[in-house]
Amino acid sequence: MGSKKQKEKDKFPDELMREWENSDGVNFAIALARASGWLLQVDWSARSQDDPVEQMKSLRVYVATDGEAVYDFNGRKLFQAYNQYVITPIAQKRQYAGAGILSRFYSEEKLWKLPLRVKPSEAGIVRAEEALRNYPAFMNKMPKRINPHVPAHLAAAFTFSRCAVFAAANQAIKGLPATAISVSRYAPFAMGKIGFCHSVNVHPDGEWEDAWGKQPSENILNRYGIEAYSLSEPVQQEVVAKLSKNSPELYKEYYHLAEELIGSFQLHGK
Repeated sequence: MGSKKQKEKDKFPDELMREWENSDGVNFAIALARASGWLLQVDWSARSQDDPVEQMKSLRVYVATDGEAVYDFNGRKLFQAYNQYVITPIAQKRQYAGAGILSRFYSEEKLWKLPLRVKPSEAGIVRAEEALRNYPAFMNKMPKRINPHVPAHLAAAFTFSRCAVFAAANQAIKGLPATAISVSRYAPFAMGKIGFCHSVNVHPDGEWEDAWGKQPSENILNRYGIEAYSLSEPVQQEVVAKLSKNSPELYKEYYHLAEELIGSFQLHGK
């Protein structure tokens, strides 16, 4: 009986669940991102990945981690399952025919400015924050960020597009070898390209580091669904050379930002 009552207590009230469902989860997601330090993400219905955001239709706002898991008011789901069983049915119900689904991450500041179907409200966020305090089991089940002092949207920016720049800066500052992960086989659910996938720094104890922090290598491999791979410092050097040549000003901008983030790691003992 005790465990049943505790389980019921861990559930959010039905009226709040209905409110969050009807508002695409936006207020809950912001509250959860503030409390956890993880990443705000929006799934959009769009005809092309190049569509301006004004032409997209927002479907759901939720929180993503640096791994396979995402969280909304219903709890934890793996990304692929979330897309299949939550996001796709919402798009079908709203009859966004012929459109695909795009996932994009944002800072909270940017999120407030987006053309979301339902705009966030501070009053709604406060209610969600209170609910998280009243039902701590939800937060207790979430993974803790390794480096919560670094804004999640900045860590994600390096994870998904400028990882080689971060690894190069980390090597210059800490002397940690920078290497590229070249993939020869992905898990069936993954949709990455064969070849270069991600850059990391290798620590003496064998753990890897990227913008999300130092962690076991399997965490990063699981993030991308990598089953077979090789590490290559020459590939890392080729990627950096290409980036610095094709977009020198952008490369410098991200390199300096990486230096700031790495300095923040060191300041906080990470």
